[in-house]
Amino acid sequence: MGNFFSRLSYSFGNEDWTTEQKALQIQPDDRVLCVTASGDRPLNLLTNELKEIVAVDANPFQTALFDLKKTALETLSFKDYLSFLGASGQENRLYTYQNIAPSLSDKSLALWNKHKRKISRGVLYEGSVEKILYYTSHILHACRGKKIRTLFSFDQLEEQKTYVQEHWDSYLWRKAFDIAMHPMISRSFFKDPCLYENVDPNIHIGKYLCNHLKEALYRFPAKESILLSLLFNGKVSPSHFPPYLQEKGVEKIKKQLHKATFQTAGMLSYLQSCEDNSIDCFSLSDIASYMEDEEFEKITYEVYRTARPGARFCIRQFLSNQKRISLPAFKRDQALEKQLEQEDRCFVYRFMTGTIEKNSPTPV
Repeated sequence: MGNFFSRLSYSFGNEDWTTEQKALQIQPDDRVLCVTASGDRPLNLLTNELKEIVAVDANPFQTALFDLKKTALETLSFKDYLSFLGASGQENRLYTYQNIAPSLSDKSLALWNKHKRKISRGVLYEGSVEKILYYTSHILHACRGKKIRTLFSFDQLEEQKTYVQEHWDSYLWRKAFDIAMHPMISRSFFKDPCLYENVDPNIHIGKYLCNHLKEALYRFPAKESILLSLLFNGKVSPSHFPPYLQEKGVEKIKKQLHKATFQTAGMLSYLQSCEDNSIDCFSLSDIASYMEDEEFEKITYEVYRTARPGARFCIRQFLSNQKRISLPAFKRDQALEKQLEQEDRCFVYRFMTGTIEKNSPTPV
């Protein structure tokens, strides 16, 4: 797993940003803690008025990416910002980088100076996962390009559902999906520990993902999903960019960038450094998928200790053993969890979300 936490693993967040909006209900006086990953999550959360947001990641490359995106958003015009990141064409990204580099942290600057080729190509699609999805999309287009183009042409959900039933969901498609997601293949191809460590033994990965994909295509147009866009087209259409890549979103975020800070640290060690009763919202992505039950128990204890009364939390799970939160103070909203699973346009996650009640002393 070591390489996973030292490479640029993610560069374009494929999670549905609206899920955190529904789960966390961020308020103007809230202090928010989130996983950094591609940097998309903290930037998108800044569309809400809040008091402070801290982005934490164990991978220094992900921290540096957030710093780069944040600095570019803060200092460049919207057009130049999109071009610099790689959302549109630009020939002189390194020149732009030299202009904004003095505003980066020392550690980010040192890292990016060693990886200028990623900057010259546009960092938005330079993550390992994004590159793998790009190559996968070419393979898929070679096999069923016409079907993919048709799938992404639908605006009306009923038309898409009929197409999926009659043309998309074939035996060969399901079989190919099953083979591609066999642990022997996915482990060496994706090199993402959430695909092979702590996986629920009751989950047949290929069948699970293929079924979830089909069900998702019955719930929303394919073009609205960032994950499906990356998987089948290798990129995301500007018309379906997340807020931090849209002009109105950027206008909101710019007003609050000074409220965002970041740290390179494991989530557990960062939480252990925080004061009691100091955080209102926890956006923890799918960290549960990367840890054993014992470590997850430690995380939830620290979340409880640092949470203010009534704090909200949102935790995703991908393929991992279904984690339990043993502390009774965590009041999970099962109706909301079910709603999020149905509405989330990343479609592969299960959710733990709700509030933290603190009517008694912190347990020892």
